Amino acid sequence: MRSRVAVILQDPSAQLLQPTVAEEVAFAARNLDLPPDTVDHECRRWISAFGLDDVLEADPATLSAGRQQLVLLAGALAARPRLLVADEPGAHLDPEWRSRVLGSIESERRGGMAVVWATQDPRELAAASRVLVMGESATTSARPADRREEAETVDEALLELDVAPVSGEHGPRVDTPRGFELRIGSRGVQAVTGPNGAGKSVLLAAASGLEPIPQVRVTWKRETAWPPILVAQYPERLFFEEFVRDEVAFAARSRGMSRDEIEARTHECFATLNMDPDLPKRRLWELSGGARRLVEVVAALVAPAPLIALDEPSAGLDEIRRRGLADLLRDRAKCSAVLIASQDLEWLTMAGARLTEIGHVTVPISPSLSKKTD
Repeated sequence: MRSRVAVILQDPSAQLLQPTVAEEVAFAARNLDLPPDTVDHECRRWISAFGLDDVLEADPATLSAGRQQLVLLAGALAARPRLLVADEPGAHLDPEWRSRVLGSIESERRGGMAVVWATQDPRELAAASRVLVMGESATTSARPADRREEAETVDEALLELDVAPVSGEHGPRVDTPRGFELRIGSRGVQAVTGPNGAGKSVLLAAASGLEPIPQVRVTWKRETAWPPILVAQYPERLFFEEFVRDEVAFAARSRGMSRDEIEARTHECFATLNMDPDLPKRRLWELSGGARRLVEVVAALVAPAPLIALDEPSAGLDEIRRRGLADLLRDRAKCSAVLIASQDLEWLTMAGARLTEIGHVTVPISPSLSKKTD
């Protein structure tokens, strides 16, 4: 019976085992000793369905989180499971791919496959036959539902990103056919969105100085006391400490803050996020993926920095914490710049973000998302 169950974990990077996408998609089916013709047919079917034809020889670890999730879904479905168990498998998908994935899952369900799908996304919940709500209901939140006030327009530039048109080279890149400039103000929330694989994470890594690439020229317009802080998509790659309290304090202590000041700010952040007051005493590896992500975001918000770059920070969060995180970012944006990569347009509206869409087109929308979403 175990051979008929496919499982997709919350962190796609933790489940990738093969050196190429083609081998990864075929891995489970081959290890279950399905007939070779069946393996080839199912792999071709799901590679085509999930748009992976152009990355078959790529290392799946180098793909964006959204495309990694598509690789894992393709591999799971290619094994012809009777039961698919998936933990937040659409958290990093753009709206188009989420819709296509849900359509594929529904088709397989009609063919007899059972599905257990853990999610916070209302579109995915709407596609389910039955929904079980665990823990505190999001309807108990007392926070206002509409937070579309426009972010403050700031004329003073902190840094500018000049992005050249994409060429034929492989490796990290921003998928844009024509160059564009992204100007980050000294305050406010700036967001970049676009389809999976467009290069949102690459842009954040370049802006924060973590991974310079020739395509993106980063120009700082003024001197800063501290370098930027980047919170990447996979929080466990960022851990330095064992306990939450030490992890949250790591960057802040290295930048001269006192322990008392750190603890006071940490308490305020966790209270806004409706987190357990005893969370600082817990070990990081005991936490869920969403809780780990919030710990790293709080660690960034507590520390002094001219720019905080956050990669898909709302992925997998329930509605209460989505709203709390939006509140925290709006507050932080009053004194420094916040740069976000996200597919979650509704949440970006709550955070009062100015939006730039990247990918095959680059469309700046200013000053907030409210006109786009009304």
